[in-house]
Amino acid sequence: MQSCSLNQSAIVITLDHFLDAKSEDTLFVHVKETLQSGKNKIILDFRPIDHMNSAGASSLVKLISMVKQNRVKLFAYGLGKRYAEIFALTGLDRGITVLHDVNTKVSLLEGELAKLENMDIEAGEQSDAGWAPNICRLHVTEKPEGAFGKNMNGRRCIGQLQGFGPMWEKTYWINVKKTGIKKEEVVRSILEHFLEFQPSTNTFYPTRKGLAPGELILIDSKTPGGIVSTGVMVLYMDDNSFTLITPQGHPEAGWITFSVDEQEESIHVQIQGLVRSSDPFFEAAFLIAGSKFQETIWKHVLSSLAKYLGVEANVEMKKHCPASDLQWSKAGNIWYNSQIRSLPLNILTLFRRSR
Repeated sequence: MQSCSLNQSAIVITLDHFLDAKSEDTLFVHVKETLQSGKNKIILDFRPIDHMNSAGASSLVKLISMVKQNRVKLFAYGLGKRYAEIFALTGLDRGITVLHDVNTKVSLLEGELAKLENMDIEAGEQSDAGWAPNICRLHVTEKPEGAFGKNMNGRRCIGQLQGFGPMWEKTYWINVKKTGIKKEEVVRSILEHFLEFQPSTNTFYPTRKGLAPGELILIDSKTPGGIVSTGVMVLYMDDNSFTLITPQGHPEAGWITFSVDEQEESIHVQIQGLVRSSDPFFEAAFLIAGSKFQETIWKHVLSSLAKYLGVEANVEMKKHCPASDLQWSKAGNIWYNSQIRSLPLNILTLFRRSR
């Protein structure tokens, strides 16, 4: 990864072949140097990219928050059609202006964009392996037995930039240390028993195809505020990880990633959410009790995995707030609020209990 000045106000950061979690530190160093230089435009050159995974997309989300606080404009150059679709699906295009060619958005860059085209850059594959197909709206074509199946059909997926509350990155993990356990076994255990590892308050209903990019998982959750019927979509999946993205109306806007990484003396199993509350109602709920309730869910999942593997469940957690602002322009998300729209289910449940 390297950077070079384009003009007095803009800098170009040419990305490496792979954009993933390992790229984040280097990318942020280049950006911080740019901020210190006083330039107010950053162009990310995607032409060399062979592959971007969901962790790489998360790095871009946090980068957007960083430059926003410094009033710096962020651009993406050299995106192929499929990567432009991924930007739209994840909501990255809400914070990064996509430059399709040298004839678009030129005025934003004072006519200097043509210099990019003349740079000697070896084009990468821009593989979309693992990513969900381009889906404008979710369609619930099957409802598993027992699922309420509400607040999903016809909804759009929304990323962190389309949410309301402060953005939180919460990371939960365990280190599996047991002779004879291999990474592939841990991955298989998560995929095969993911539903069983959920607490009794959280019921997941995947489709018949199971965990696969673009597939839906319906969720009925018993929260302190009553039943919430919603769901998630599988945004990304590879041999070591899978990422779930939320739809409109979900308590959170963003995604959560489950990953397994083999280290020298252990196998690192991690759950990382990069999300913000989706509307003012849910922000208030998270401040009262929802945040702690959510944290117990993912700690329970990792503890259940550890018990299944026969290892000690030393679940650790850390959290970080990349963006503390409230996005009042997204307050209208409350129209889709799944807690409010699940109210008839709660009334029906109370009626049945009274009977």
